[in-house]
Amino acid sequence: MAVIVLGCASNGQIRDFTYDPVTEETFPEVQKAELFKNGVDRPHQIIGQVSIRGELGEDTDSLESRLLKASSKIGAEGVIVVETGRLVSEVGRAGVRHDQFGGAATDYRYFPPPVPIQEHSIYIIGVAIRFLVNQ
Repeated sequence: MAVIVLGCASNGQIRDFTYDPVTEETFPEVQKAELFKNGVDRPHQIIGQVSIRGELGEDTDSLESRLLKASSKIGAEGVIVVETGRLVSEVGRAGVRHDQFGGAATDYRYFPPPVPIQEHSIYIIGVAIRFLVNQ
């Protein structure tokens, strides 16, 4: 199966959204998808796994809205939330490297001492579903 990753907001795509289908079947876009945090009691078919990652400072409501918008584009009528959380990743260190001995020495010191640079973001992982008719 293919994993579809949408990383930008241009051309109607939702940034940081991924879709991993469990079927070869494709589905038409729906007008609106629903979010289910405690399961769903209506008969449904799983069409794949979806996930989305938020930006620094983005709130949960905004992230859920982006997830539902992207899911509706792949034909999901609903998303059952499987996992939510916060990511903290160290992406580097801030500081200036100075050559201790002059020339091409291999010993360096940071001046001032390095400060970790971290990215914080939230994420949602869910199961994309379509409702079964007449079941």
